Amino acid sequence: MSDPVCRDGIELGKIRLPVSVSSPKAARDLIGIMVGQWGLGEEVDFVARLAVCELVTNTFCHCAGMPGSTVLVVISRVGHLFRVEVHDSTTEAPQMRRPADTEETGRGLALISDLADDCGYYLTAFGKAVWFSIKAHWPLDHAA
Repeated sequence: MSDPVCRDGIELGKIRLPVSVSSPKAARDLIGIMVGQWGLGEEVDFVARLAVCELVTNTFCHCAGMPGSTVLVVISRVGHLFRVEVHDSTTEAPQMRRPADTEETGRGLALISDLADDCGYYLTAFGKAVWFSIKAHWPLDHAA
């Protein structure tokens, strides 16, 4: 996991959500809208929806019960990359785990690391942001 802060991107969309069980679906839906509108294709859609669901679910697991906690999902374009950041209110570094076959949780970060082209985290003024990026073909760059 690398940790660059995104400063050169073009923000495409964002949503602030409560830390709740309904938030992963809302984040997936936003990803679907953005990928569809930009014509980025099924592979980007599948990987981005899966990865954002894992990250938003992690905030529910690790931030629940913190008064006023929210999760902020930011979608950007950085050059040819489709980048998603999930901001939460903890400064606890994400930990890649290798769970036993019988464990039901703990595979999300490894899955994101395997599927995304790059991923990482950085600390913010109010917690941290965990991010991933996926190489994408941007067909609307060539629109008439």
